[in-house]
Amino acid sequence: MDNHYIDLHLHTLHSDGMLTVEELLSLVASENISCASITDHDTFDAYATAPETAERLGLELISGIEISSVSNGRDIHILGYFCDTRNAELLAALEIQREKRKDRVRAIIEKLCKLGVNLSYEQVEQRCFGASISRPHIASALVEAKYVDSYQEAFSRYLKEGAAAYCPPAGISSREAILLIEKAGGLAVMAHPEYTNADELIPKLVEYGIAGIEVYNYKTAKSIKKYRKIAKKYRLIETGGSDFHGIVNGLFGKQNLPYSIVEELKKKLRQP
Repeated sequence: MDNHYIDLHLHTLHSDGMLTVEELLSLVASENISCASITDHDTFDAYATAPETAERLGLELISGIEISSVSNGRDIHILGYFCDTRNAELLAALEIQREKRKDRVRAIIEKLCKLGVNLSYEQVEQRCFGASISRPHIASALVEAKYVDSYQEAFSRYLKEGAAAYCPPAGISSREAILLIEKAGGLAVMAHPEYTNADELIPKLVEYGIAGIEVYNYKTAKSIKKYRKIAKKYRLIETGGSDFHGIVNGLFGKQNLPYSIVEELKKKLRQP
């Protein structure tokens, strides 16, 4: 594995990605990546076909998920690795999560309508090809309806925190998300801390039981140094991934993250 790399943060059409499982894993296999994890938002649906596809392509696939949680009113995404994708308690919680996502989308659409942006839930739903609907689907619908020129403009004008139609998330608590991952036999990792911008909450997440932090995501030398220091302080595993959604960017296939990260996760998993 020394000459091969990993990507532990990938999305498909089952949440807010743009590619099917087959398309995504085929693209991953075409890069110098030997081990990957599909981490769709609040759903394991990709894993109905992903294991067989990965085996055919010669990829090691680690089960993964990205759970939207809330801590002190902040939107905190928790990655779960090595979870049993059929764990009944986790699946039940995820179903509730997806219903909350629908409620949030409806609330945002209601705000948009009050702003003169006449978008329907059905228009947004048509942009969602999987089980997990979210703000990116609203952004896509806004572009299609020509209310904005780009996905980025949709977020800056209407959807990001502080924007005109923003509605706060209503997910499960971060503590509950971490506990559910552990009960499903997995390890919990804090996703994209630089993007989340809630460093003050990291000690609490450590208290709740996170095993790692995504140091290598929004990749800048400054952020890597910062989060490596935090990982060392709290004895967290330094993980990483491209957070790939379907548009090839500067991170996908270029991070060169070593397989030793997976070995650390597996070692942690074996500890009592």
